[in-house]
Amino acid sequence: MPAPETSPAKSRWWLEPLIWTVCFVIAISVAAYVNETAREIVMQGLAYMFTFLSTPFVLEATSAFIGLCIVFVINTRRIEREGDGWVEMEVKQPAPAASQDATKQETVV
Repeated sequence: MPAPETSPAKSRWWLEPLIWTVCFVIAISVAAYVNETAREIVMQGLAYMFTFLSTPFVLEATSAFIGLCIVFVINTRRIEREGDGWVEMEVKQPAPAASQDATKQETVV
């Protein structure tokens, strides 16, 4: 019997996006530190983004979306840890028709 194949670790899926994000933030920070024009553009971009995200509708929609994403992540991790929780219901097969007729005749008499 062949040995079962080992699946790659599912717990490290978040590592690559995290590394790329950190590298991107470091690159922007270095560019802003070295060049005054880049610093001005980064600060103005952050100010515009803050202004846009703090408008009432966008802030509420973004908060609701982030909350929904958090709920999905927590539920996915719970399902991975505990299992899907499906319950299989046992369905009894009906008795053959001949035995049902015999039981009906006995109850009628």
